[in-house]
Amino acid sequence: MNTYLIKKKEDFAHVFRNGSFLNCSSFTINYAKKSKAVNISSPRFGIVTSKKVGNAVQRNFAKRRTKALKNIFLYSGKNELDYILVVKKNLLDENFKELCSQLKKALNRIKIKTT
Repeated sequence: MNTYLIKKKEDFAHVFRNGSFLNCSSFTINYAKKSKAVNISSPRFGIVTSKKVGNAVQRNFAKRRTKALKNIFLYSGKNELDYILVVKKNLLDENFKELCSQLKKALNRIKIKTT
């Protein structure tokens, strides 16, 4: 089972309501401390793609690319945080290596802010 994914509406609402955000060119990262009901020790992340990204095929492609970045979250993310990636249209055209480096830089900036 994918324990690193956020799937429940309450968890998404908790992050959007209680967290902060960081803008990048291809996505926006919302992050917040985990609620006390969560007993998972690794960082969790969720994906949001709106209809502004494109049709269903493009949105699913964006979700697959974002799910492929899970190892970066698991190794570079802070264990006590939940992350939500809000996908922007630029993600479809971006090189995958560039996305990886962009995400690593963003997670490092979040670590510095929350320390």
